[in-house]
Amino acid sequence: MAYYLDPKIDFLFKKIFGENKELLISFLNSLLPLKEGQEIVTLEYLSPEQVPANAFGKNSIVDVKCTDNAGRVFIVEMQSEWSNIFRKRLLVNGSKAVIMQMDRQFMEEKSINFNVFKPVYVLAIVNGIFSKGNAWYHHLQIIDPVNPDVVIDGLDFVLLELPKFTPETWSHTHKKIAVLWLRFLKEIVGYYEKLPEEFVSNKLIHSAVKICEEASFTPKEKVAYDYDLDQIMWINSIKALEDDAIESKKALAKTQKMLAEKDQSLAEKDAEIELLKNLLKKNKNNS
Repeated sequence: MAYYLDPKIDFLFKKIFGENKELLISFLNSLLPLKEGQEIVTLEYLSPEQVPANAFGKNSIVDVKCTDNAGRVFIVEMQSEWSNIFRKRLLVNGSKAVIMQMDRQFMEEKSINFNVFKPVYVLAIVNGIFSKGNAWYHHLQIIDPVNPDVVIDGLDFVLLELPKFTPETWSHTHKKIAVLWLRFLKEIVGYYEKLPEEFVSNKLIHSAVKICEEASFTPKEKVAYDYDLDQIMWINSIKALEDDAIESKKALAKTQKMLAEKDQSLAEKDAEIELLKNLLKKNKNNS
């Protein structure tokens, strides 16, 4: 009986999309807001380590990084939990991918032509919820919120809240493969030998499914997968403790506020009683 491991785990996600160009092309074309005629045709993997051009910068590691036939750069991240640190990391990684084009051009030509810079797309699939409401697909650009026609192009972020996704919420009917990719990420770990027909009949999805079979892993790969799984468990455990601490602080603050309001109410009543005593005493002296 086949047993499928979780493609959302860092090691397996990189194995699927960081080693199989055909799968990555389909994944990116289906989920990114690329217009007709802008689809990725071919791509080449780039080093996931973004090395700064000077000794004062910090290296950063992304899950998957590639460039396509048009020179565009794509960064793909799979994250088990949303956090402020991850949000900042996306900004840093996207910005670095832009800056590295400038560094490379300066090193080669000793000059910079900003017109030749290629767009950078950062795609982040988050296995968590970080926004209110039902929206789960977020396309972020540098844009004037008052006048949306004013855009600084060249750096796009696409953030997906995977738990909110359901097939009926995908509105781009011309990209039906996106539904299968997202279902694959969300559902495959729950299946054993019998798979949905659409997972089997689609060549690309079925290839990804086969990579997830536990039996196809070498002992070394299984150790790497289990390590990443343990890391997620500890991260989620720490976050749960942090969430509990935050809730405790909120409850304590609420109690302190109630006690302060009660103390103020008692103080006001004491003042009223004291005023009445003084009035009674004054009336008694006058009589």
